[in-house]
Amino acid sequence: MATREFIVRMNDTTTSPNFSLNNLTGVGRLDLACRAVSSALFLSHSIRKNSKIYVNLNGPPSPPVTILFDAKNLKRVYPDERNIASHIRIALKKFDKKEIFTETEPGIFIAKKSFEELIKEKNKKADIYYLSKDGKDIRKFKFNLEKDLCFILGDHKGIPKKTEKFLDELGIKKISVGEIEYLASQVITIVHYELDRRLASR
Repeated sequence: MATREFIVRMNDTTTSPNFSLNNLTGVGRLDLACRAVSSALFLSHSIRKNSKIYVNLNGPPSPPVTILFDAKNLKRVYPDERNIASHIRIALKKFDKKEIFTETEPGIFIAKKSFEELIKEKNKKADIYYLSKDGKDIRKFKFNLEKDLCFILGDHKGIPKKTEKFLDELGIKKISVGEIEYLASQVITIVHYELDRRLASR
């Protein structure tokens, strides 16, 4: 089965493990990143084994850091924000500053990798799409469901203009889920929904 991958660029989210699970909003909106992970990986009573999500952290003290959640190998990870945040904290505590992904727990990896580096790597292996309000309507877009698909999202502040220019220069296609600006986690759910419907109708 083809893999669905999501890359969420967090502008200010902490790269330090020294945060409280009671204050996820105060460390660069880590709560939004956790909700995105939950939406990417979990169904009502199961987990999407063909899904991955990369959370790219660009906040202090030592950005950039990227954490990967690979659904097919996860253990003891649950949909709630505090649980997901606790695994992000473990990953940051075990972080060895390597530029290649290192597994910190089953299915969870961390690397000293920038958003741009990650996109360049993914662009060689998957069909990549940038979720943007001014993109082509997702319902008018034809995806190759046999290939790995990768979707790029920003946080509540969006993708910086310089980064958007980088994506444009790579020829990354823009798609939209509508004129309303949804939360990143909601956009992920909508993307899953659209792809699930297409798979079901084949």
